[in-house]
Amino acid sequence: MNHTEEFRKYIKQIIFEPNKLSKRQIKALGEECIKRANMKPRFITKINSGRLAWAISFLNISIPYGRHFDRIIDEYFRKNRNIYLTTNLCVDPVKDFGLVFPFRINPVWLYYKSLCGALNSGLYQYLYFFDFLGIPIKDSAIRDEWDFCKRSMNVYAIGLREFSWGNDVCIIPKPEEIFIQDDITHCVYDKKYYCNEIEVPKWIYDLKKETLNLDLIKKIKNTYQRTIFIKKAGITRFIKKGKIIDTFENYPENEWWAKSEYRLIDMVNVINANRRQNPPNRLVFADNFTYAPYLCMKNQTTGDYHLEGVSPDCRNLYDALKMRYKDLDLPSYEIKDIK
Repeated sequence: MNHTEEFRKYIKQIIFEPNKLSKRQIKALGEECIKRANMKPRFITKINSGRLAWAISFLNISIPYGRHFDRIIDEYFRKNRNIYLTTNLCVDPVKDFGLVFPFRINPVWLYYKSLCGALNSGLYQYLYFFDFLGIPIKDSAIRDEWDFCKRSMNVYAIGLREFSWGNDVCIIPKPEEIFIQDDITHCVYDKKYYCNEIEVPKWIYDLKKETLNLDLIKKIKNTYQRTIFIKKAGITRFIKKGKIIDTFENYPENEWWAKSEYRLIDMVNVINANRRQNPPNRLVFADNFTYAPYLCMKNQTTGDYHLEGVSPDCRNLYDALKMRYKDLDLPSYEIKDIK
């Protein structure tokens, strides 16, 4: 029987489930993990919990469940040779679900280095075998180990801080809220709001494409937060409000420029802000400007469009691309690797 889609939905449900544990319960889960890994609690200096617990490593220490689970699965398939495994057990939350986590650690490391937790990809295969294929676990001690593994999925990862020599346990709990909207991962950690790993004010977090007012971008000073705002609004809306200064259509002889649909667009009407004084009547910060060129390009791999700010000295595509590609001799250079 092939449970591929059902299985992936189940994994997705686990990963998108918000945190439901108290701080005390999260700490207790870490302490249980320490005991099951045959580590002596008196050697543990502290247990950290938080999204910035970035250095996860098991340092050659492992919970001994793997060999027991594998033996049960092997015995089952030896007795049931007519059953064939056709499900793809490789689930990557980033590639398969489009998640972007606000971690300092690469999520791929969590899949392989954490002792347990919802982002430990090693547990996914056992979820399939025991929960979906229905392979029974008759031994009570092994069943107890499996029950712990499933409880560990109430957090994202449990492991040891790298270079701590086993003295510092890290736990990355699930966020208080996590969902994808407009292709952006929204999550809340400790009452702070994140969009695609960028901390944003709540009003940006709550924005929806259908009701978003483009003029609100003038309130945003932080470059990264502006990027989130543009992505939420949809880049084509901004492009339509800009003024085209130069376009690939003016260079019919350059096929690579045409494939990337290069355009130089003045976005001053979209992002300009007013002059302000701070402190009053003393120092003037001139935010107002008359020209804001952006290089617009199409990603030939994904088909998405991107805007990239360039120097105000750029008055045509040659100037903008020379800046981007470090003064290459563009008339004789074929741009083949645009992303």
